[in-house]
Amino acid sequence: MATAIPVARWARAGLRLKVAAMLFTCALVSLGIGTLVATYFGERALRAEVADKATRTLNAEMLDLERWLDRTMYDLTTLAETNVMQDVLIADGIGEIARSLAAMRTRYREFAAFVVTDETGAVIAAEGVDLSPGQDLDIDHLDQSLAGLPVVGGFDAHPGLADDSFLFSVPIRAEYDQSTVIGVLSGTIGMDRLREQLARVQIGDEAQGAERALLLRDGEGRLLYRTGSDAADEIVQRLLAAVEGTAPGEALVRDQGPDLVTSAQFPAESPFAHLELQMLSGVTEEAAFGSIAQLKRTLTLTTVFLGLTMLVFGWIASRGLTDPITAMSAAMNRLSTGARDESRTPEVAELIAPSILARKDEIGLLARSFDGLITQLAQARARLIEQSELEIAKRNMRLDAALNNMSQGLCMYGPKGELVVHNRRFEEIYGLPSGALKPGMKIAQILEVMNRAGHVTEAQDADFISLLTRRDSDRETLTHLASTGDGRSVSVSCVPMPAGGWVATFEDVTQRKRDEARIEHMAHHDALTDLPNRLLFTRRIEETLAVAARGRQHAVLYLDLDHFKAVNDLHGHPAGDELLRHVGARLRGCLRPSGVVARLGGDEFAIIESDIASGEEARKLAERIIEEITRPFEIAGHQVAIGTSIGIALYPDDGGDAQTLVKAADMALYRAKADGRNGFRFFEQEMDSSMQQRRMLERDLRLALQNDEFEVHYQPIVDMATSRVSCFEALLRWTHPERGAVSPAEFIPLAEEIGLIGEIGAWVLQRACDAAAGWPAHVRIAVNLSPAQFRSQQLLDQVAQALSQAGLEPQRLELEITETVLLRQSELVLSILKQLRGMGVRVSMDDFGTGYSSLGYLRSFPFDKIKIDRSFIRDIEKSGDALSIVRAITGLGTSLGMTTTAEGVETFEQLNQLRSEGCNEVQGFYYSPAVRLDAVPALLEGIGAAHHGNTSAASSSRPKRIPA
Repeated sequence: MATAIPVARWARAGLRLKVAAMLFTCALVSLGIGTLVATYFGERALRAEVADKATRTLNAEMLDLERWLDRTMYDLTTLAETNVMQDVLIADGIGEIARSLAAMRTRYREFAAFVVTDETGAVIAAEGVDLSPGQDLDIDHLDQSLAGLPVVGGFDAHPGLADDSFLFSVPIRAEYDQSTVIGVLSGTIGMDRLREQLARVQIGDEAQGAERALLLRDGEGRLLYRTGSDAADEIVQRLLAAVEGTAPGEALVRDQGPDLVTSAQFPAESPFAHLELQMLSGVTEEAAFGSIAQLKRTLTLTTVFLGLTMLVFGWIASRGLTDPITAMSAAMNRLSTGARDESRTPEVAELIAPSILARKDEIGLLARSFDGLITQLAQARARLIEQSELEIAKRNMRLDAALNNMSQGLCMYGPKGELVVHNRRFEEIYGLPSGALKPGMKIAQILEVMNRAGHVTEAQDADFISLLTRRDSDRETLTHLASTGDGRSVSVSCVPMPAGGWVATFEDVTQRKRDEARIEHMAHHDALTDLPNRLLFTRRIEETLAVAARGRQHAVLYLDLDHFKAVNDLHGHPAGDELLRHVGARLRGCLRPSGVVARLGGDEFAIIESDIASGEEARKLAERIIEEITRPFEIAGHQVAIGTSIGIALYPDDGGDAQTLVKAADMALYRAKADGRNGFRFFEQEMDSSMQQRRMLERDLRLALQNDEFEVHYQPIVDMATSRVSCFEALLRWTHPERGAVSPAEFIPLAEEIGLIGEIGAWVLQRACDAAAGWPAHVRIAVNLSPAQFRSQQLLDQVAQALSQAGLEPQRLELEITETVLLRQSELVLSILKQLRGMGVRVSMDDFGTGYSSLGYLRSFPFDKIKIDRSFIRDIEKSGDALSIVRAITGLGTSLGMTTTAEGVETFEQLNQLRSEGCNEVQGFYYSPAVRLDAVPALLEGIGAAHHGNTSAASSSRPKRIPA
C-alpha cells in the first residue's frame, strides 16, 4: 500500500505539477548531456576550425606568391615582345646593346640581371651579370624557351649567374613570323625580392605575438626563407623538426603536440609547380588553442546557471502553459465536432495510443480533439499530395523533354554554386558516363569528374571559373571558349539568374572553328599549291617593310614559268597542276626560313627575301631558282622540262611600299622575258616608261581588230618556169591612227604573248581566202600560222570554215609554218598537219635551213614546199657557203618532190643564179613588195608581161626597196 499511494497521487495530480516536474527534469538532463557533448565536440570543432583557418591563410599566401611569380613572368614576356628587344637583337654594336639592356633594367627594377641569348644558346648581351658576348650559357631550360615556352628555373639552378635567385626565360619571336624563335631573354629575381614578399605574410592573429613562424623550402629540402625575429627561433627549430623526413610536395596539417603546423604548395596545374616550393607555418599550442580551456570553464559555469534558471522557469511556465492547453483542447473539440464527417473518418489508432484517448484529464480531451482534426488533415493532405505529384510529374516530363532535346548542353547552378539540373547533351559533349553528375555537386566535384574523363582544366578555364563564381551583384553574361581533352572546342555561355546562381550552356563548335580556320586559310592561300596568295603576299611585304631596319635591304622576285602552256596542251591540265605543285615545293627549298613564296595566279610566282646584305644575294637566289626550275620534273611518268624568267626589285631603291615593289619586279620580269627567257633582270628606272609604252601598245592592239585597223597585204611569188605569179603570200599590216604603221616584228610577238594571235590569225585566214577566191584558178594564197594556233584542234575548224565561206578549193591554200611549231609540240602539230593534208591544203616549211632539225622534220612530214630563208639569198653572190646551201636545198627539194621557193630576191643576178640552181619559185622586192588587195590585178598582168619583154631593162630600172 505504501508504494501504491504515491502512484495514485501522481495519477490524480494536475497537469501543472506534471509539466513543472517534467520541465525541470528535462532541463537538468539536457543541460548535463549538452555540456558534455559541447565540451567534447566543441573542442574538436574549434581545433579543426583554427587549423583550417591557418591552412586557408597559408594557401592564400602561396597563391599570392604564385601571382607574384606569374606577374614577373608576364613582365618578362611583355619585354621580349617590345621593339626594344628587337633593337637589342639587331643592334650593330656592343655599346648599343649595353645601353638598351641598361634602359630595360632601369625600367624593370625587380630584375637583378638580364641575359639575351641567340638560338644556339650563345650570349648576345648581358646586364647586371659578368657574362661575355658569345659565351655559351649552360642552362637546362633554355632549350624549352627556344622551343617557344616561357620557363622559370629552380632556385639557384643556374650556375654562372647571380646566387640566391630565380631565373626566368622567355622566347623572343621574330616579328615577321610569330612561329619563329630567334633568341631567349632571361632575367633573374634575387632572394631579397622574395624575402620582401614573404616578410609581409601574417601568420595567425597579431595577439599571438612572436610565438609563430613561417618557412619556405624547395624541392631538395633547402630552406629558402624563415621568420627573421629572434623570438621565433625556438618555434622555428621545432617546426624544422616536425617536417623532417617529409617530402617537400607532401601536404601537412598537424594540430596535436606543442605546435599547430600547416603547409601549402603550388597546385599541380600551376605553371610553377616544377619549382616544388613549400610554405610552412607554425603557431604554439597555447597561442593557437589557449582560448579553448577558458571556453570549457565558461561553459561549465553557464550550465550550472542555466539549470537553476530552468528550475525557476519550469515552475512559472507550468502555470502559464496548462491554462492555454485546456482552452485549446476545448476549442479543438468544438472545431472537430462541427467539421468531422463520421462516415469518412479513418481509424487513427496507430497515430494516438488508445490508452491516451481514454484518459479523463486534459491530455485525453486534447488527444481526442486532435483525433478528429488529424483525420481531416490527413485526408486533405492526401488529396493535395496526389494533385501535386501529378502536376510535378507533368512539369518534369515537359522539362526533361525540353532539356534532353536541346542541341546544346545545359547546367543550372544554385546561388552557392551547387548543380541543380543538367541534360544528356552536356554528358555527350564531354563523354561523361550517364549518372556521373548528381544534383548538389559543386563545381570542383564536376571538374574532378571531367578530369577523370580526360578533360584537364587549363589555366584560362580556371580563370573563367574563378570569375564566374564571384558573387557580384552586377554580373553580366559571360562567354568562354574551352578545349576538351580530345581537341574539340566548346563554346560556354553563362547567364546569371536574378535569385542567384546561373545557367550555363555548352555548344560543340569544333567543326565551326575548323570551317572558319579553313576559310581563313583558303582566303589567304592558293588552293592548288597551298602557297600564300596575292593578298597574303602583299601583307607579308608590308609586315617586312614595317619592321625594316635602317641600312637593310629586301628583295622582291617576280617569276613566270617558260613554256608552261605547252605542258598543259601536251600533257593536259592535271599534269600542269602537278607541275605547279612541284615548282612551289622547289621554290620553298631555295629560300631561307624567313623567305616567303606565293603563287599570284596561273604560272606566276613571287618571293620576298628579307634582310639581304646587297643585291648580290638576290642575284645568287635568282640563279639558284633558275637552276632548280630548269632541272626536269617527273610528272605522270614523263620528264617535263621548263624554265623560268625572273624580275627583281630591291627595297628601298626600287620602291618603298608593297605595290611599288611588285610593280617594279613585274616590269623587270617582262624585260627578262623579252631578252630571251630563262634568265633574270633587275629593275631599272627606264623600264617603267618602256612598260607604259608596251601596255599602251597592248591596249591598242586589243582594240585594233574591233576598230578595223588591220589590213592584209599580198606579196607575189613567181614561178621560175613561166615567170608568172603562181601564189601570193598574205602579210598582216597595222596602221595605227596615231602611231602610223606599226611593224609586224613589234606587234606579232605581243599578240602571241597576250593570246590574241588565234583570233587575229583566223581573221587573216578568212580575209586571204576571200581575196584568193577572185583570182585566176592557178594562183594560190599562202598564209603564215603562229605556233600558238596549233595548241588546239580549233585550227582545223577555222581552215574548213574559211574555205567554205570563201568557196575556195583547198589545193589553192598554202599554210606556212616555221620549225618552232614542230619543235614545241611535235606530236600534236604532226597530227594537225596530217589532217590539213587530208583536207587537200598544201603545207610549206618557212625559213628552211635556219633551225637545228629542219632535215629531221622533212622525214617526219612530207611538206609540199620548202622556203629558203632570205639570209642565204642575201649572201648568195658573196659567199660560196650560202650558194652551196641553196644548191643543196634545191637538190633536196627536187629529190623529195617538194617545191623550193627562195625568199628575199632583190637583184637580177640573184634571180639568174637561183634559176641556174633549179629553184622553182622566187619571192622578193625584185618583183614587188607586199601590196594592197586592189593592186593585185596589176601585178597579175604586169609581172608576166614585163619579164616576157626586156627583163634586163626592167631590172636595171627598178629601184631597190626596203622590205615592208
